[in-house]
Amino acid sequence: MFDTVSLYKCTSYDYDIVYEALDGALSDIDGLSFVKPGMTVGLKTNLVAAMAPEKAGTTHPILLKALCQKLLARGAKVVIGDSPGGIYTSAFVKNIYKGCGLTGMVEELSNASIKLNDDFSVKEATFNGKSLKNFFYTGWLDNVDAIINVSKLKSHAMMGMSCAVKNMFGTVPGATKPEYHMRFSEEMAFANVMVDLNEYFKPVLYVVDAIDGMEGNGPTAGEKRHIGAILASKKPYALDMVCADIINMGISDCQTLKAAYERKLGPKTVSEVTVVGNTSPDLLRVHDFKRATSHQSITFEGGGFLNTVKSVLVKAVYITKPILNESECIGCKKCYEACPAKAITMAKLSAGSKDQRKAQLIPKIDRKKCIKCFCCQEFCPKGAMKVYENPMAKLVHKIYRGR
Repeated sequence: MFDTVSLYKCTSYDYDIVYEALDGALSDIDGLSFVKPGMTVGLKTNLVAAMAPEKAGTTHPILLKALCQKLLARGAKVVIGDSPGGIYTSAFVKNIYKGCGLTGMVEELSNASIKLNDDFSVKEATFNGKSLKNFFYTGWLDNVDAIINVSKLKSHAMMGMSCAVKNMFGTVPGATKPEYHMRFSEEMAFANVMVDLNEYFKPVLYVVDAIDGMEGNGPTAGEKRHIGAILASKKPYALDMVCADIINMGISDCQTLKAAYERKLGPKTVSEVTVVGNTSPDLLRVHDFKRATSHQSITFEGGGFLNTVKSVLVKAVYITKPILNESECIGCKKCYEACPAKAITMAKLSAGSKDQRKAQLIPKIDRKKCIKCFCCQEFCPKGAMKVYENPMAKLVHKIYRGR
């Protein structure tokens, strides 16, 4: 019922190893059968910030290089792009390209048929989606004949996991992202924005860079975690289910998986997915993968006063929120600028020497205004903004889910 997922072990970013694993992953699902000579293929990458490849927060340039070579061999032209958080302008995005290692990769290939996107126009679309009806998107996508979504497997504070489905949020211009966080502040509404974007753009192929992923305070300030895999599929929903399973998550942990399942687009469990390749999720599973946060995943069916009380208590346990580690904050105002709810103000340090308190302003969060979108946490360049989780949450997980 769901598209086959190809899973290949890939132990490092050595080009030959990556190329071989990618070749196997794509061959098993006939993933490049759509390519015709002369067509232009857009690679929608994850370039969330100007992060060096070894930080494991963005799509690795070695994987993109291997994919470009395979597309060139079939006579295609390639445009690589994304819209990271921030202003969607040439100067800003080109700095992201350079920081993520893409500028050097494209220069190394030295082929006129491969380029980094230089069209920073913004278009408007009408779509009868679950959440989206009218939305703005990056205009470069109109100039390609097909889209390949090349994502990174990471933890994510709001959605639980950032992978294939979540990666399409990069089709929304950077400065517009906070508005969408505000409009769709409830988790499932925001998850359906991600599903809507996939259904609107309909990429013909999805590839996941899970060689090194990011765990903990993801999707930008976490730690690199070796996973050792490249995955591919023609649809994102079963693919994300397999990726979630590898990092010891499931539908109750990832809102995009739940949204896809409720719309009959994705599976409920990994057992419903056909996985091919040279390894399996069981062999690659990272049992101690650190999450950005634990989402409420316990429900009490049947109604009644007791079950209602249980649900209220569990929700209270699972409340999460962004908090600041003042000692790591540099007062850059990135969180203040990114906050869609305008819940952050800049105030004096509460600790440190008199000179430090006088010299530096740090963010203060108005909890009544905070919508818990975690934009502040995502775009903090130093990882000073953390996800607070009630200590009881881990205990509840252990009791009710055996974790």
